[in-house]
Amino acid sequence: LLEKALTFEQTSSLLRAPSTQDDSSTAYQYIMFGKGPFVYKLLRDTMGAAKFDQLLRNYLNEYRGKGASIDDFEKLAARVHGSELRYFFARWVEGTGVPEFESDYQILRTRGGKFIARGTVKQNYENLRLPVDVQLRSEGEAGLKTEKVEMEDTSADFNIEATGKPLKVVIDPGFKLLRISSDLRVSSIARRGIEQFKVGNYVEAQQQFEAALKLDRSNAWVYYHLGLLFLDQRNYDVAIDNFKAALSGNLNPSWLAVWSNIKMGNAYDAKGDRVRATGAYKRAQAMGDDYDKAQDAVKRYQATPYDPKERQATAAK
Repeated sequence: LLEKALTFEQTSSLLRAPSTQDDSSTAYQYIMFGKGPFVYKLLRDTMGAAKFDQLLRNYLNEYRGKGASIDDFEKLAARVHGSELRYFFARWVEGTGVPEFESDYQILRTRGGKFIARGTVKQNYENLRLPVDVQLRSEGEAGLKTEKVEMEDTSADFNIEATGKPLKVVIDPGFKLLRISSDLRVSSIARRGIEQFKVGNYVEAQQQFEAALKLDRSNAWVYYHLGLLFLDQRNYDVAIDNFKAALSGNLNPSWLAVWSNIKMGNAYDAKGDRVRATGAYKRAQAMGDDYDKAQDAVKRYQATPYDPKERQATAAK
């Protein structure tokens, strides 16, 4: 959900999307139903569960059968919360852009033999106020310890104690926050490419995939979708090159291995190279991975060569 929330996040704010985006467009759907739930969750975390639930009850009671604006909702939220929430609505409802978090910390050893991770959570927006989970991952059975810090501006300090040797500090381990990271930046750009591919905008799709690869040259997921794009355009040699690149990449998620071989086999079949196509299908079969009925596809193509003229689906996953 976070990836989808970020895909078109810069296109329009929650406030403006209903008036600037076609409500049947992917951008509108991702903004309103991808980003929207995250913002509601952030408001709940900011107000506290009890006050948020009271806000919803009051809203229903006061505006049942009536029209209500975002301003009305903000005023009611502030009244229930007991303090203004202008900073929240300006950041998450009226604005675009999401924070990127990082941590700076040191590990200290106590006299009792325990460890303390002492550091600071940092992010790139002024006046950002929200609770942030900070997790210390350590060796041993009690290897995960999570504490909540209250972000009041661009940074917040933390001290987390552990009995085992600390391994790393992770910010927002449960992906509760609407935020960006290096991995999410790549996947959200690639997701825009996938959506463009689905509607036949091949040039824009290729540009998005290539932009994602500039940030992560080992991303098998992006290479795989570039392969699908070129396969759909019957540019078989380039498709094969990208499926090979996917197999040489990070193979995350793992199903990329079996499906890259299947689609590579399709490209070889389309070129009339049945020997290499059969080899690719055999490799896919040997993997045994049946994600999305991969083995049924293998059997089908082993029995009957892939025919691009039949316009078989190369849907993005």
